[in-house]
Amino acid sequence: MPNGTPPTCAEPFELQTPVDITKVTAALWPGQSRGGYKGHGGFRFDSSNADSVIVRAPVGGHLVQASRYLEGAEEQVLLFFSVPCGFFYRFDHVSGLSPKIEDALQVITAPPTSDSRTTFMNPPLWVEQGEVVGTSVGIPPPNIFVDFSLYDVRKPNNVTPNPAWAALFAADKEFGHHGVCFFDYLPGTDGDLMRSLPTGKEGKTSDYCE
Repeated sequence: MPNGTPPTCAEPFELQTPVDITKVTAALWPGQSRGGYKGHGGFRFDSSNADSVIVRAPVGGHLVQASRYLEGAEEQVLLFFSVPCGFFYRFDHVSGLSPKIEDALQVITAPPTSDSRTTFMNPPLWVEQGEVVGTSVGIPPPNIFVDFSLYDVRKPNNVTPNPAWAALFAADKEFGHHGVCFFDYLPGTDGDLMRSLPTGKEGKTSDYCE
């Protein structure tokens, strides 16, 4: 719930593509089953080194939640940002954090475990559009990717009324029913390019994207 009257979102609401689209080799589609239901998609970089991918804020927003957790022996970072007009966006598997974000995450004092539950940032940290979030991604050496998702928390998305679909998201009540197709919000032809790229074995199936 908003803590005041939110500003109106620009129409159309448009993101800056958070990575160098020319380096992206495959697209993860949001709103599909990949070893469990995933509201997020992402970008793969099979021709790049993990530390050669820069991740930038796609729109100005506050870093409000974060987690440091383990996937195998590798520490991972999960970040949630709140955009004042009513969107959230999320990165996962980003590292090489900017100094200001690294400093904000000092509030997380417990050693990382496999539990990815988030800690609230107090106070939230404002990050400008285009500002560097991190300078490396993925679980190197073989798995070079970054998860990205966009949520319109002003209203549920158009698939929530389906009870069977809603049950899939029972474990993600906070954001799961607000996921949208982030391809639609990328500038220029970047969304069309994402749709044209190779995918994982799940293909181009999605409850959000057409």
